Amino acid sequence: MELSAEQLAAVERSGQDVCVVAGPGSGKTRVLVERFAWLVEHRAGHMGVDPTRILAITFTEKAATMMKRKLVERFAGQQDLRERVERAWVATIDAFCARLLRENAIEAGLAPDFAVLDEGSAKRMQREAAEQALDELFQERPAAMRRLLEGLALSTGDDERQVDLAASLLEVLESMRLAGVRVLPDAAGSGEDVLPEARRLAAEIGREPAWSHLHDWIREFLALDATPVTRSHFEVLARFKANLVGKKKARDTVKRFRDVVLPQLAEQWILAWHSGLPELLREAVARLDRDYREAKRREAAVDFADLEELAIELLESHPELRERIANQFDHVLMDELQDTNRLQWKLIGLVRRKNFFAVGDINQSIYGFRHADRTVFAGYRNELRERGLNIDELKENYRSRPEILASVSHVLGGREGVEPRELISKRKLVPQDHAVADQAAVERLVGTGERAAEAEAELVAARIAEGAREGRQWGDFAILVRALHSAEPFEKALTGLGIPFLVSGGRTFLEARETLDLMALLAAMVNPLDEIATAGVLRGPLVGWSDERLLAAGPDGRRQEFERLFGRARKLAGFIAPDRLLAMTLDECGYAAGLNDRGRANIDKLFNWIRRELRGKPRPLAKLLEDLEGMRTARVEAEAPAQQAADAVNIMTIHAAKGLEFPVVFVSALHAGRRNSTPVLLFSADLGLGVKWRNPVTGENQKDATHAALSERRKADESAEEDRLLYVAMTRAEDRLVLSYARQQRRSQWQKDAEKGIHAETEADRAAEIHGAPSNRFEAANRETLLDAATVGGQHDSSATVTDVALFAACPRKYYLARYVGWTPAPTGPGTGAIELGLEAHKALAGQPVELPEALELGRRFKESELGQRAARAERVEREFDFLLAVDDVVLRGQIDLWFEEGGELTLVDYKTDRDESGAAEYALQLRLYALALERYAGRRPDRASLCFLQSGRVVDISVSSTDLEAARIAVRGLAAAQNSLEFPTRAGEQCRRCSFYEGLCPVRLPS
Repeated sequence: MELSAEQLAAVERSGQDVCVVAGPGSGKTRVLVERFAWLVEHRAGHMGVDPTRILAITFTEKAATMMKRKLVERFAGQQDLRERVERAWVATIDAFCARLLRENAIEAGLAPDFAVLDEGSAKRMQREAAEQALDELFQERPAAMRRLLEGLALSTGDDERQVDLAASLLEVLESMRLAGVRVLPDAAGSGEDVLPEARRLAAEIGREPAWSHLHDWIREFLALDATPVTRSHFEVLARFKANLVGKKKARDTVKRFRDVVLPQLAEQWILAWHSGLPELLREAVARLDRDYREAKRREAAVDFADLEELAIELLESHPELRERIANQFDHVLMDELQDTNRLQWKLIGLVRRKNFFAVGDINQSIYGFRHADRTVFAGYRNELRERGLNIDELKENYRSRPEILASVSHVLGGREGVEPRELISKRKLVPQDHAVADQAAVERLVGTGERAAEAEAELVAARIAEGAREGRQWGDFAILVRALHSAEPFEKALTGLGIPFLVSGGRTFLEARETLDLMALLAAMVNPLDEIATAGVLRGPLVGWSDERLLAAGPDGRRQEFERLFGRARKLAGFIAPDRLLAMTLDECGYAAGLNDRGRANIDKLFNWIRRELRGKPRPLAKLLEDLEGMRTARVEAEAPAQQAADAVNIMTIHAAKGLEFPVVFVSALHAGRRNSTPVLLFSADLGLGVKWRNPVTGENQKDATHAALSERRKADESAEEDRLLYVAMTRAEDRLVLSYARQQRRSQWQKDAEKGIHAETEADRAAEIHGAPSNRFEAANRETLLDAATVGGQHDSSATVTDVALFAACPRKYYLARYVGWTPAPTGPGTGAIELGLEAHKALAGQPVELPEALELGRRFKESELGQRAARAERVEREFDFLLAVDDVVLRGQIDLWFEEGGELTLVDYKTDRDESGAAEYALQLRLYALALERYAGRRPDRASLCFLQSGRVVDISVSSTDLEAARIAVRGLAAAQNSLEFPTRAGEQCRRCSFYEGLCPVRLPS
């Protein structure tokens, strides 16, 4: 596609800093890539700009990888330029900071091998620090801490949302760090004393006969002492009641007294009542900060906020280094500037000197909950305007039909959170889109009745089924919701019609059935008296007891059975690593054989997590289980990828959909409003700390002045961001946009917006109101329609493992029996221990202590080998590298044992613990599939791919030429084709004699 005049002007803008306001569907990413390419090809005459002197900052790692891949493809025929593009600084801001700090670790005061904590590890460490700080304060000042917990507006009812003080302190600390504030400001005073005015007004009201019913209260009020503030002060305030209806005399005086002065007085008294507690909160935050920093120092680790903080400190404290870094880049490009926070913007200001190119859209700023500050983008744009410089606006939308863009303007026109901006559709319908032109571009669906939410979901599912019958693929449809808790009705409705779907996000792998089984097993091994864990193991798939048998056995019987089955493993629980303990148990009982692909993936992920955690922080099994439970509560680890139908409806949050587009978009559950709970503690750099206290008499919440001001600001910001969230959702649609909700008595703002979004003349035709009815049956426009069952298309799976593809290539019939049908022959003997050895060998290769001598020896051999020594010298090395790779419409997933960059060479290594090395050729396909994934991630094909047999030390190099990689793609397509046709032919040969299906379900018979 040729660049438009608007895009070309932005790409070639020179002689000034550039601000590109890029509307939805305007080709923002392409403009950024083209800007980079134009600088390299044309900017400095015929020579161009050296790619390594361009810094490109993206919002996500995915965007950075995609950008570098596009650039590598762009310069594929120019070897020198391609190599320099591969070394270019194209990264997220966190990755940029990490690279900067690693290259200058001594100056930054960091260990050269410092680790960057992932989100889950950082949250656990923060939580430990918060609890430690509170425990310390309790020990030192127990009475004051009890006062604090009684005074804060912390919920105490069993049926209420429980506010967590430790979590509240962590939120304050995060806000401080991202605002660049190291020390919490002193607590604000109560301001001017309002008691004199309150007494004056009360006396004035007391002289008015019309308000005689207040005179007794006024006398009681005037009798109160100014100090000290006691419960009596709050009791008197709680009894004040003044109805202004029908009153004329002194009405304004009473109104001011009731609505202005008394609330100010209540705030003044609440601060006096809780005197000293704001200082205690300041001390708690300071200790939390200290303890968390100390914990990270002990681990030689930093979190993501540290990367930015420390990079800023490094540049500010070393002027010569700052000058060198700034002079290292001739151009700085930045994507998604509207999603930047103040700390990140400060960092960019230290790096950029000239030639700054920023792209963004303030109307798509939806990450306020992550402290993104849209005023950063607005300020930069205004700065250029005030200097009389050009602002490039990309108004042309290449994604959506004109009717969709018109509905966006109509629905959100005049809304506070969305800047008025013209959206011009440049979408051109091609001949195959003739059916699209005959369909309504915008539609509104409304579910009514007692089952309104279910009715809405059923109508959405029906529309999707109708679209499929019209020729659309399931993957053309997306259902976007504000939060995933609204997705359940849609999952049920789609399941009822047999429509495949994929939910992005949601359940974590720690909530998966198989992970809970193994966590219960570990818990029962750690504590023999844990009856819940023991019962869970016996009742679950590991043993399979019925509820009746579980109850009949009693506590003693349950413990005896657990000891009989798992006693040997329990005795080893304190002596061997948990992953090895689990592997040994699974080898013995064959539990994994009964799992589907998702279950096996979740167990693999659990093993990987345990290995990673114990490598970084060795600790007892009981402590490891506590951390696992903390992760489950925090919901920070996604579930392993599922094996779903490739062609599937997408259900996702609007935040997850940002940057994506779909032919048909349902923006659904519009009736579900946002949650308006306000934290007990709020902080901002300009106003300081605000606290929500509890009235000691009424128990009602009482905000101090700072909290009240910050609450109003937060409410306004969230309301404006809600407008932008709906804007992002609606602009994901290419051909059709459907707004749907369940009609409720109290309408949400989004529901009101949707109701005005469809013009009156089309509403009668296009808005369908349905009533709760049996599944698959709808009443629409007074017509009753029985929907036909949906016809499911292709049968091939959307995701497959690398071993799936390799197994299929080796023998389609074996793949069919083992993976597609899921039949596992009964074991002919005890387990071989291969799982245990493999786990221990990987630990040894990662430098962890191991107890299996054989695994230790395998690790030593590799480290002393040529490949092992090169990996030790590598400037970049990745172990146990999980990946997802799309090959056509199949998502390939797997884990690369090792890859590294050393001496300019990109090397891929796959370990094998097999003693039998005769199958080396069969592993070649696996390495080529790994090479495909690495090429996508690193932006270039590996220079070398090696199969390393650890038992003998033999290394087999596998060719990964472009021809080889295309053959690997063909193998993936072959698997999908076989699944579609359900044809899995046999492949007879001597290898069949070693197959577990030989002379069983497989029809092959070889001559004796």
